[in-house]
Amino acid sequence: MKSMTTKGSRFIDAQGRQVILHGISMVCKEKEKGYIDDWTQTDFLKLKQWGFNVIRLGIIWDGIEPSPGQFNGQYVDNVREMIQLADQYGLYVILDMHQDLYSSLYADGAPAWATLTDSHKYARTDLWSDAYLFDRAVQTAFDHFWNNTPASDGVGLQDHYVSSWRFVVERLRDEPNLIGYDMMNEPFIGSKVGEMVQGMFAAYGEQAAKLTGQLPPNMEELLSVWLDPEKKLQALSLLDSIDVYRQVMHATAPAQVVFERDVLSPFFQKTGQAIREADPDRILFLETNYFSNLGVTSSIQPVVGPNGQPDDQQAYAPHGYDLVTDSDYVHVANSRRIDFIFDNHAQTQNRLNMPMVIGEWGAYGESHQAEQACLDVQKNFERMICGDIYWCYLYPEMDQFSSFNGVCRGFPAAVAGKILSYSYDRNHNRFEMEWDEDAGVDVPTRIYFPDIKAMQSADLMLTSAESGYEWSGLEGSSAGYLCLQHSGGGRRTLRIG
Repeated sequence: MKSMTTKGSRFIDAQGRQVILHGISMVCKEKEKGYIDDWTQTDFLKLKQWGFNVIRLGIIWDGIEPSPGQFNGQYVDNVREMIQLADQYGLYVILDMHQDLYSSLYADGAPAWATLTDSHKYARTDLWSDAYLFDRAVQTAFDHFWNNTPASDGVGLQDHYVSSWRFVVERLRDEPNLIGYDMMNEPFIGSKVGEMVQGMFAAYGEQAAKLTGQLPPNMEELLSVWLDPEKKLQALSLLDSIDVYRQVMHATAPAQVVFERDVLSPFFQKTGQAIREADPDRILFLETNYFSNLGVTSSIQPVVGPNGQPDDQQAYAPHGYDLVTDSDYVHVANSRRIDFIFDNHAQTQNRLNMPMVIGEWGAYGESHQAEQACLDVQKNFERMICGDIYWCYLYPEMDQFSSFNGVCRGFPAAVAGKILSYSYDRNHNRFEMEWDEDAGVDVPTRIYFPDIKAMQSADLMLTSAESGYEWSGLEGSSAGYLCLQHSGGGRRTLRIG
């Protein structure tokens, strides 16, 4: 029996319930550790207590294929141990072929032998991700990958990558809690980014000129602002206006559309087909290009099967980050820009007609000031009724930071029917949900809460209350679940607080 499938816009568990995937990324980027961190039962127990039901587990191409055509079975076996450890604590796993700046030479991802730069040298930037925008070595390495340039053995780089995926899937496909494959983390356009950056900066300059009545700043001036954290934060205030933000993001769209239509979607088709040859059942997770993280509407296309129809087991997995992410100002993320980003993702989900999980968001680290920014994002997950995977797992004490009040939240983990709406207010111990209960799914609905004693002390109103409910705590934690017995089907509502 499959542990997870898709149905329209929903994820469905083996018992037929709609599942909200709520999880966290676990990615070891350190080659010295063999790309496997020293996570133990303590870590996975914490994840269960915090209410997570899925892990986006990173795998690294450099770890899988350290030499052309030579695969590292021991590394995959080590990944299997992590999957099995997650299973002990009731956690699903999505495998994420992770990369940052393309290569293990610069951050993580491709092996050195698969990093072709035409003699361009990588230069580290103060903000690591700025290298995507300005570093020729990173951009050229991506160009060669998308062009499927042959490696030293005469086999194309993409072909190597696809073979690495097939190697992993053939060995891990039987793990019962493995639900799918995220085919590439944050695929990046390569040197064509120059067109996108130029368009974005030009659009920003025009909008700034309208506001100030002065001549638009030139590209050199705009670049100096972008690379100065304090000046950049001040400049971003202009983008508090969603009309202005839309214009700036829209300026990057022409190059992005071509990339996603002509390069990225065919790559996902090729990779997805290879995965399907090894595993016909598990879910293919589709990401977008790097700029869609910021709210540029994606043009990504679904993977299709041999019949020419969209594969029926795939999901949309975009990322969502405000412009202040990875800076010291992550706590001042703008709620209007955040809403805009997720509105665009929802539009793409509707076009694709598949479930959505926000594959990365957050990155608040150890901030004690990011709670409200985090809660602003949480509300988007509720209104879109989508899944989410927080970036990223740090250590068992990460719940001591204020942002965690939005990460660890009450949510319907598994519902015997279709969720119509839900919302959770931790500060006031309130929860509301409306759903259409499926008469044919006669199993309990389970709702997670970080503090069940606080919720038990609030008033509870439930339609079809005669069906009964039960509170169950998680050992060693204040958290637990409210389990609602099946009532025979029909519209149901729950209100607490």
